[in-house]
Amino acid sequence: MNKLLVLLIAVGLLLSGCAQPSIPSAEPGPGKVEAPPELHDKTWISPGKVMVGNFHPGARAEWPLTIHNGKSEPAQFEVRYREPGSVDEGYIKAPSIVQDWVIIADPTPLLEAFETREVLIALVMPEDAESPAPKWEFWIAVKDVTQTGMIQTELATKWLVTMRD
Repeated sequence: MNKLLVLLIAVGLLLSGCAQPSIPSAEPGPGKVEAPPELHDKTWISPGKVMVGNFHPGARAEWPLTIHNGKSEPAQFEVRYREPGSVDEGYIKAPSIVQDWVIIADPTPLLEAFETREVLIALVMPEDAESPAPKWEFWIAVKDVTQTGMIQTELATKWLVTMRD
């Protein structure tokens, strides 16, 4: 898919008022949520795993990814598709074409100090696509690109997809 089409689809997602779970807001406004007190000063993402069942050509699955900046200063994050380092039993690594099926509503969110925000992730399989396998896996990776030093962390959510029989 070309970048303009992906952008138009992402804007359409935002304008269509996609359903999201009800989570208490830290402040009024879409996409902002409150971090649990014990995790206030830690950078984290949630959920760790998204399971998509009964998927098929022409289907769409979406889920909000929650990102929390545990630093006392603003941080720029990069949210991207990632090939898994390993896969759960019974799953294969998604072929590279799957990357074109993933839409990230805000791939470079800037979060203020201790801010928590949701970023909508959608998996949209074209109607003319062939199933990569009965069960396949990919990851959505989140990295604080303002990190410095020798060790830098990347967090990831597993997406486990099971195709319709």
